[in-house]
Amino acid sequence: MPHSTPPNQGFLPNIDPTTFSFLAVIIGTVLIGDLDVNEQNAIGNWFELLGQFMLTNAAQQQVLESRIENNNININSQKSKKGFGPYTSSNNKSNQTQRNEVDFILQEIQKIEKELQNIKNSNS
Repeated sequence: MPHSTPPNQGFLPNIDPTTFSFLAVIIGTVLIGDLDVNEQNAIGNWFELLGQFMLTNAAQQQVLESRIENNNININSQKSKKGFGPYTSSNNKSNQTQRNEVDFILQEIQKIEKELQNIKNSNS
C-alpha cells in the first residue's frame, strides 16, 4: 500500500548494526524457551514469511523509485548491448575515452602528494 506521507522515521532505534542484529539473537533465544521443536519451526517459518513479505515490498518500492528518478541501469539490456550504457553520453562518446581529463587529474594528484611529502619532510 503506497504511503501519502513518509513512514514514521523514529520506529527503529538508532543503534549500531551489530547490536541491532544481536538483539535478534537474544529475542530468538527468549522465544524458544518453552516451545517444542514443531512450535519453534512454525513460529520461525512465520517470521521468515513476514521478513520475505517486507523485503519483497521494499524491493518493489525501490524499483518504482529508481524508475521515477531515472537512475535504473541495466547493463544487460538491448540498449546497453548496442553501445549505449551508463558510461556513454547521448552522442555515444564514452567517458572512458576522455583521457586528457583523467591525465590532468592524475598529474594534479601527484603534485599534491609531492607537496605533502615536502611538508612532512620539513616537519621531521
